[in-house]
Amino acid sequence: MGQFGLCFIYNRQHFKFSEESMVSSLGRLVLSIWLFVVLIVTSSYTASLSSILTVQQLSSPIQGIDSLILTSERIGFQVGSFAENYMMEELNIPRSRLMALGSPQEYAEKLKAGIVAAIVDERPYIDLFLADNCGFQVVGEEFTKSSWGFVSISLHT
Repeated sequence: MGQFGLCFIYNRQHFKFSEESMVSSLGRLVLSIWLFVVLIVTSSYTASLSSILTVQQLSSPIQGIDSLILTSERIGFQVGSFAENYMMEELNIPRSRLMALGSPQEYAEKLKAGIVAAIVDERPYIDLFLADNCGFQVVGEEFTKSSWGFVSISLHT
């Protein structure tokens, strides 16, 4: 029957019970307004609680490249990309943490399996990857002038 149906039945029964003691139309009007306000407050509380719980599930432990550097998680990059040298030389990430990946399908497989925590690649390639793989999201900001992107698994899947 649903939450709205139960609220309606409860309010209607309460209204009928209250009709016996009500003498004026003004009293009935006040009761109707009061019951409507209770319905709105209850619905608002339910929506807020559900929103809070959903947002907690969607948050990722990785907030960007800075938080990824501080972890010991592996990082994927496209085979042949200059991302490998950039991460090793500019960001001081050890080679042992980097994993070369050959295709967008491999990106998705390694992210889903938890083998890599994130993929670092140029933003256009990340956008193409995300167009076909909706279970992932970009986290953090672009971190160079070269329009690099950063993708991590989305926790709501």
